[in-house]
Amino acid sequence: MTGVDLDGPEPLYRQVAAEIERRIEDGVYQPGRRVPSSAALSDEFGVSRRTAVEALGVLREKGVVRGVVGRGTFVVDPADRPRTG
Repeated sequence: MTGVDLDGPEPLYRQVAAEIERRIEDGVYQPGRRVPSSAALSDEFGVSRRTAVEALGVLREKGVVRGVVGRGTFVVDPADRPRTG
């Protein structure tokens, strides 16, 4: 189950971002480890690559992941994430 409703009212990129973030919180994707590429996420969720890129962008803006040019996107340790609220 991908956790994405292709016909739902929530934008797909937000649904994909929420699912990736849930996986991070559940320990599926560990701090310091790479998350799947936008191409892999696109295939898994049945969305366009652009949608997957936008989802990763949302998570970068939140400080949940960070991009490393030529290497990929990595989970940020919760202790190193910006404080919100």
